[in-house]
Amino acid sequence: MLGCKFMITVTEREWTEQYLDFFKRHGAANVISKLCAGTSTDQMLDLWGLEKTDKVMYELVVRTENEQEIKNALHSEMNIGGAGNGIAFFIPIDSVGGESALKYLAGDTPVSKTEAKEMESKFALIISVMDKGYAETAMEAARAAGATGGTIVRAKGTGAEMAKFFGVSISEEKEMLYIVSDRPSRDGIMRAIMDKVGSKTAAHGVVFTLPVDSVCGIRRWEEE
Repeated sequence: MLGCKFMITVTEREWTEQYLDFFKRHGAANVISKLCAGTSTDQMLDLWGLEKTDKVMYELVVRTENEQEIKNALHSEMNIGGAGNGIAFFIPIDSVGGESALKYLAGDTPVSKTEAKEMESKFALIISVMDKGYAETAMEAARAAGATGGTIVRAKGTGAEMAKFFGVSISEEKEMLYIVSDRPSRDGIMRAIMDKVGSKTAAHGVVFTLPVDSVCGIRRWEEE
C-alpha cells in the first residue's frame, strides 16, 4: 500500500481561492477541481437559512503522514463542517502507474510504502453514474435509506455508440452522485439507489463503492 491518500473535498464555490491556497500551503502537488451541486432538501435549507449554491469538488493526493495535520488545519483554518462549509474524506491508494506519475501526483519527495492492513474501513464512498436527470431521484432513494446528503457532478459518457450496437438507448449526458456513508448503512443505500436508477431502469445507472479511511467535516463520524 502506498503511503498516500486520494483526498476529495466538496465546498462552496465562493471559497475556491481560499481552498486552492490552503492545498498549496499544505503541500499538494496538483489539485483537480470541478463544479458540482449539493443535494440538501429545500426543507433543510430553510431550516438553516441557506440558499442552493454551486459547489466545487477538489481531488488531490496527500501523503499519509500529512493526513492528520491537514484534517486539523481544515478545522482551524477553513472551519470545515460549519453550515455550508464542506466535507473532506480520504481514500487509500493501492498503486500508481509509474514513478513519474507518482511524482506528478504527490511531489518529488519519495513516497513510502506500508503493509496493507486487514481492516475494514469505517466509511464508504458510494458513486452512482446514471443518465442525466435522474440524480435527484437517486438521492431521494438514498436519503430514505439513511443517507444524509450527496454531491452531483455532471459528466459525459463515451458508450453511446456501443449501446446502439446492442440495441439499447443510453444518453451520453451523465450525472454522477457521490455519497459518503458509514459502513453499516452502505449496502442499504446501494440497494435503494439500484432499485430506483439501476441498470434495468430508464436511468441505466451503475453503482459502486470505494473504502474511505477517514472523514473530516461531519463531527459525529470524526469522534468514532
